[in-house]
Amino acid sequence: MRWSVYILFAVIACAFDASVGSILEIGSIRGCVLPSVVVFMALQAPRKLVVRAAMLAGLAADLFSPLILPEGGTLVVLGPNLLGFALGGLVVAPLRALLSRQNPLSAPVATLSFSLFAGLATGAVWVLRSAIWGSVPPWWPESGGHEALRVLLGAIGDAAVALPALWLLGKSRPLWGFLTTTKVSPGIARQSA
Repeated sequence: MRWSVYILFAVIACAFDASVGSILEIGSIRGCVLPSVVVFMALQAPRKLVVRAAMLAGLAADLFSPLILPEGGTLVVLGPNLLGFALGGLVVAPLRALLSRQNPLSAPVATLSFSLFAGLATGAVWVLRSAIWGSVPPWWPESGGHEALRVLLGAIGDAAVALPALWLLGKSRPLWGFLTTTKVSPGIARQSA
């Protein structure tokens, strides 16, 4: 995998989500492109790189999504999305063996799983941060159940956005430099593509 291509696509996806991503919003469901980029990488790249690359995308998500404070200022907190994306990467990595790369619905299922686990882990990090430092989570005064529902709806939106996004990313696959092995005959024979 070429890291420069992954970083470029992750930064473009973050910038798209932060700037004009609201055009993908329907009601309270908002789909993001960044989870599609991470899942595309996670389904294609070597397993040992998946968590590191997902954490890098989580760091970018933290940097591109500052909190708006009640006083009107902004606060960038590094860590919640970073750890959430790491858990999402750990969830998607074992799914690679179960999902067919040729099935167009397998990647949205992986994106749904990734987004759901990443969102719940991010929420858990915010709850722990609030308990330790005595601050309030960003969804306050709403309840944690409302936040979990928002995460679920967001994961559904991410899965819907994943269909066209992963199709476009699939067209750029030669740029990524993924090395794949395919069976050419029964047994252990493999061929690099």
